[in-house]
Amino acid sequence: MIVVACLRGARVFFPPIAATSYYGSIYPSVQNLLLAARAAGLGAALITLPLWSTVLERRALGLPWSVTRCAVVPLGWPRGRYGPTTRRPVGDVVKVDRWGNQPFRAR
Repeated sequence: MIVVACLRGARVFFPPIAATSYYGSIYPSVQNLLLAARAAGLGAALITLPLWSTVLERRALGLPWSVTRCAVVPLGWPRGRYGPTTRRPVGDVVKVDRWGNQPFRAR
């Protein structure tokens, strides 16, 4: 299955905060979709490369010009098995007050 996450309405380019706010409402929902897929044992990935073919994609999906495509998420059953997730310790990636200040980093 392929999910195409879209937003209705015109994208405002200025001021920059308006563009950020526009996309800020959809990417958290796409992240939730990715987490739900993982919990269900499905493989999924957030991709944006197919969004470059504007005319062909709009024609194939029947999207009006008032709809902005933001992300494509292919979903499917993986061939193999998922292993455990591996993450770096939180202290290695979190900075406090400024870049480089990592008081919780393991020594």
